[in-house]
Amino acid sequence: MSVENHVDHWGTSPRDPVATALAGIETALGELLAMDPAYWRTSQKKDVLARLEILKAQQAALELRVLATAGDIAEETGDKDASAWMRAELLVDKGSARAQLKLAAAVSKHELLAAGLADGVVSRDKARVITKALDAIEADPVASAEDLLLAEKLLVDYATRLTANELRIVGKRILVEIDPARFEDAEAKALLAEEERAQQKTALRIWDNHDGTVGFDGVLPVAMGMRFKTHVEAWAQPRKQQLVEKGTPLPPWDDSWDKASPACWRPSTPMPSPATAATQPPST
Repeated sequence: MSVENHVDHWGTSPRDPVATALAGIETALGELLAMDPAYWRTSQKKDVLARLEILKAQQAALELRVLATAGDIAEETGDKDASAWMRAELLVDKGSARAQLKLAAAVSKHELLAAGLADGVVSRDKARVITKALDAIEADPVASAEDLLLAEKLLVDYATRLTANELRIVGKRILVEIDPARFEDAEAKALLAEEERAQQKTALRIWDNHDGTVGFDGVLPVAMGMRFKTHVEAWAQPRKQQLVEKGTPLPPWDDSWDKASPACWRPSTPMPSPATAATQPPST
């Protein structure tokens, strides 16, 4: 269907099918927003939330299609891409605008992924995860074009059953799933290289706060960091519970504790190291 203005030969004004379609969407949303969900049945709320997830994916599909063909906007404004116009007219941060343009370009290269977005079965977050996984496969000298296509098909299928984080984990091993004999050795080498890079970045600082406590921060390999986290939480949690039972005020970062899992906490802001901080050398 052409997007050019259609002239109604019965004598009325020209009609833009794009503007008409958008107006219909705006009208429907307005009608929904005029309602109070507090009076909806539970089944209605569940249905609305499920269908909105699909609609958000389809909205992303349309937006990314437009962005992938937005070169003429850049030509009109004299910029290298449309991000400057998005910043000036849409008030989108330039970094976010460029990330959207990058995702649009990546999705446009993969038909199955683009179709998954348009069908509402792949969200924007999942599309970003899949494009990163496919980019890594394209850069893999061992992988072929057939491997890339099969990986795309598998990842789009997984996207209908997994969260974005779960999909990210699967994406790292998708080539091994496709052909274990060819890719297991390559994956082992990649994991070893990752571990070596992590070891090079390992560092731990501990300082005396001179108030009966110490502060610490650092960077640890994942396996070591999770063990460290387990040991620290095993020591800290019983004492936190004692404070709660006594009614003693908790540390200022307590609001960032995960209420669903009290064993998991993170300070809302990095703990500052005072000028007199006693810094220990990196520890492994």
